Amino acid sequence: MKVKSTSAMRAVQRPAILTHDIEGAFNQVHPMTLQEVMSQRRMPIYLVKWIKAFNTDRQISFGFDQQTEESQPYHCGLPQGSPISPILSLIFSNTMLEKQHSPADAVDTSYINDVCMVQISRTIARANTLLEDPTERHLLRGSHLGLTFSPAKTELLYCLPVNSNNKNISLSSHPPLRIMNTTILPQHHIKYLGVHIDESLTFGHHAVMAAARGSQVLGSFNFLRYRSRSVPAQVAHHLALTAIFPAMFWASPAWWTGSPSTTNILKTTYNAVARWITGLPLNTTITNLITLAHLPPMEAYLDYLSLCFAIRLHFLPSHHEIGPPRHHPNMRPDLPGLHHLYNLSKHLVRGMLEDRTTHFTNDGVQPIPSPNPDKTTTPRRLHEKWLCTLSEHIIIIYTDGSQLPDGETGCGWAVFQKNRELLQLGEGHCHLGKTAAVFDAELHAVQEATSLLLTTISPCVEVYICIDNKAAIDTLSFNKSNHENARQTLAHIEQLRLLG
Repeated sequence: MKVKSTSAMRAVQRPAILTHDIEGAFNQVHPMTLQEVMSQRRMPIYLVKWIKAFNTDRQISFGFDQQTEESQPYHCGLPQGSPISPILSLIFSNTMLEKQHSPADAVDTSYINDVCMVQISRTIARANTLLEDPTERHLLRGSHLGLTFSPAKTELLYCLPVNSNNKNISLSSHPPLRIMNTTILPQHHIKYLGVHIDESLTFGHHAVMAAARGSQVLGSFNFLRYRSRSVPAQVAHHLALTAIFPAMFWASPAWWTGSPSTTNILKTTYNAVARWITGLPLNTTITNLITLAHLPPMEAYLDYLSLCFAIRLHFLPSHHEIGPPRHHPNMRPDLPGLHHLYNLSKHLVRGMLEDRTTHFTNDGVQPIPSPNPDKTTTPRRLHEKWLCTLSEHIIIIYTDGSQLPDGETGCGWAVFQKNRELLQLGEGHCHLGKTAAVFDAELHAVQEATSLLLTTISPCVEVYICIDNKAAIDTLSFNKSNHENARQTLAHIEQLRLLG
């Protein structure tokens, strides 16, 4: 089995990036015997037996030019194409990254068989020294597992700041980096997980490679839009979004910052894809070309991809390696990274999934003092006397909520308009079950009644709501507890006010 390990080193003033490979073979996933596993309770015995059977007595055959040779047994590595193989490989090789501490100036990450080791220092010589020791420890640990170092696939990159004095020095003049008695030479750019990282972190080289990759995929689809026998434009549009752009904009949240150095390179291929979709001639303006291809501007499309990724980062656990993003006030805004993703999403994600703040009115609905505060007069007589003081066309809403002895709660409402006599405009009732209180039922009735008014009354009329629950009246006056029914009611009232 071949395991590739990428080591990266980045200094504050004189950064560097190193990549190296490890090659080797193993016959079993875990060096412990079944008896040891059973005794130490590290893994269920049935799972260990299943993995052993999965890697025992396997055979392999090679095929070429429609011919396949006879199957032969092999005793190393994991079968490719199986979903369990990457998981077992990761479990097996993860032992190489185990360490007792994680200093602030060093970061080790891995993805399946690619390992990245980042070391930060003020000088290249010091960074090399700090990187050599942990790398050799990892490789020595890997040798016990049958994983050996492959110098041919090792890469080293120094990420130098713009104002560094070593910017114009040749790469051979830098202090050498030696891993396991092998000298590693620096390069101008390296490739890690499909992203080409350059020494200035401008990702200009990656933009060139991404544009070439997009052109390559587009070239394989060119015949589909040739002359009269071709796929429809909507099919070409679908292929662009699902096959061409994913290959072209792979890992764009990691390298896209909107810099003109990457924009100008990628736009040529992006416009070529739009021309392939539409079939328009070369003299078509870019604005018409992108519009007729039903494609967004390339910058907006890349910002959309970054924004989707940034929103996912906000909801990662706080201990996660890459999330959630945090604000770095001293970080340059033109550099890629988590701070760039934070700036994209800081106005969109506020850290809460529900905002129950009432924005419709500052004072709520002002209550009218009760005409019978001491409850010494018959309420019916007082109410009839109050109705006589109202002018014509006034709207009056009556609501009520109640609860039965068995806990069932319900509410009702009725809407009247005063002409010479009260004219009923509508009514309704609702069963709320055993989970609602009378207070909730009262507010729900007001919500339904005000919703009914939005479609039944004409503007420029006054509306009075008669409620016999003091708590409901106070909540509608100042919705301090952000009650949901009160929020909806105040929203309806604000809409009625806007209608006059």
